[in-house]
Amino acid sequence: MVEQVRVVVMQAGLGPLDYAVPPGMELAPGQPVRVPLGPRQITGVVWDGLPGPAFAGGRLRPVTAALPLAPISAPLRRLCDFVADYYLSPLAGVLRMVLPTAALLGERQLNEYSLAGPPPPRLTPARAQALAALAGRTGSVADLARAAGVSDAVIRGLAAAGTLVAAPASAGRLPPPPEPDHAPPQLEPAQAEAAA
Repeated sequence: MVEQVRVVVMQAGLGPLDYAVPPGMELAPGQPVRVPLGPRQITGVVWDGLPGPAFAGGRLRPVTAALPLAPISAPLRRLCDFVADYYLSPLAGVLRMVLPTAALLGERQLNEYSLAGPPPPRLTPARAQALAALAGRTGSVADLARAAGVSDAVIRGLAAAGTLVAAPASAGRLPPPPEPDHAPPQLEPAQAEAAA
């Protein structure tokens, strides 16, 4: 059983670091993991190459957890090594382009807002415009502001007033399917005839 592994950590300015493998955990090259770095927990990938000689007294910190992601294949690891060498870039920077964003950020909870509360006590023209445009819509502050044609501050104000109600949404959730009938092009008569 492997007692220590070399891990490429997602931290600028650091090369691969060695970590101890806790009893009962099996890790193979390419496995995304969570590891301690100072007081923080960061993402890394078990990499090829032999770790340095074992530290006396077991001073290596253990890998915290193996992430539930598919391991990075050997050919893709070789490509990452090549790209890092060819472009004189840190391996961690190249690896950021390969790993899913959720692995780098950890599981995040985002809030989505929808019209579910009472009307605001103070109805400004911008708030009225937002209320008219947001019926039946759900989204982040930025999404709703864009859809209503108002500033983020207007949406945040409606949320603070209780008119927009927040609900947790996972950061890894797929976006909604596109609306094919949204903003159709305005065709000139000759174009409409050709399209028909």
